[in-house]
Amino acid sequence: MKIVLLGFMGSGKSTIGKLLSERLEVPFLDLDEEIVRKTGLSIPEIFSSSGEEKFREIERETLMGLLSKPESLVISTGGGAPAYKDNMELINKNSISIYLKADFEKLWKRISKDSNRPLVTAGKEKVRELFERRIPFYEKADIVVRTDIFTPDETVERILKFMQFSFP
Repeated sequence: MKIVLLGFMGSGKSTIGKLLSERLEVPFLDLDEEIVRKTGLSIPEIFSSSGEEKFREIERETLMGLLSKPESLVISTGGGAPAYKDNMELINKNSISIYLKADFEKLWKRISKDSNRPLVTAGKEKVRELFERRIPFYEKADIVVRTDIFTPDETVERILKFMQFSFP
């Protein structure tokens, strides 16, 4: 079984992914970290040397590789992965997808001071536009869980209950 976490920057994909993988006793893999490991380049280096389109192709290829592994995994995607080509359909076909949903203002508060998030330098309104463009892709997920009104542990408990109910 594969579980893929998706959502916007700051939604808690890494935090929730690590907790969920511990509870399920399966490995946790972060898609961006896998890309860095595979290419030997940081995400900003790939963007600056090859552009976003090349990065998205590498991201898609890496995602497909993870989804085809035989073992159970919890996978956290980058915020843009579900919105590229038919990635969301690929995710839904090969995993249980979980959208970690949060209000934009709360997300902005979490990410606005993070220097590791280059998109933040575009400003709040540009980031809001990106957020709104991605929502329709995120909402195709099998399960939607709010991360802005629950603690990480409460969010994991909700996910496990939804999974038990939805995927016996």
